[in-house]
Amino acid sequence: MRFIFLIFSLTSLLSLTTAGPVVTIHNTKTRTICLKVESGSGWFPTTTVCGGAPGINVAPMTASAFYPSGGWAGAISDFTGGGGDGTRFEMNFKEPGKVWYDADYEFGITSGTIGPSDGRKAPDGRSSLLGEQDPLAKANAAWATGKNRVWGFGKYITPSKDGNRLVNVAMDKSAPQIVLVFFQLMAGLNGYFHPGSVNGVVNKGVGKMLEAAADDHSRKVDGTQAMTITIY
Repeated sequence: MRFIFLIFSLTSLLSLTTAGPVVTIHNTKTRTICLKVESGSGWFPTTTVCGGAPGINVAPMTASAFYPSGGWAGAISDFTGGGGDGTRFEMNFKEPGKVWYDADYEFGITSGTIGPSDGRKAPDGRSSLLGEQDPLAKANAAWATGKNRVWGFGKYITPSKDGNRLVNVAMDKSAPQIVLVFFQLMAGLNGYFHPGSVNGVVNKGVGKMLEAAADDHSRKVDGTQAMTITIY
């Protein structure tokens, strides 16, 4: 009886300690990765310095769980070393039992996804994952028909020497609107490149389309605060 009670007590304690935010980072690479952490509110258990900012290391081919404080809101960026920031995974745990999240490509594009750890679908039946396992492949599919519109923006959309395919995609806050259109509306990368709707700001035309796409790529999950980021 005492043994059964002990098991029950440990199970109850575990459920209490995992009820708050849990961020699991799955590193599928064969090298250790450094992820930069930004905290807008609350506390995140950083372990190292990454890109001159607080960060976390995740060993190759492993998954590591991190337990931020309740109400933590911030971002975890796939820091690429000399290449600067990659995809920025934003999360907001301020509402108990819920989380807002997105994959922000405004500062860089790297291979990774974010979503609820239990793999649940979005309320409308779509996948709950945001981000891309292979953004270059998706951009290449759009390049086949849209290259004439974005030729000459090699800093962000880099073609091979023969021009038949893309060899690299990149982003920063200075990218011209046509680059955002290519990635967001033509290639359909599963994140956002343009700020969503903001009070007092009225976008028209293409800007309105980019705004709507950004809003669509900001998701909310009810009933869990366990999130997983997978870096490919």
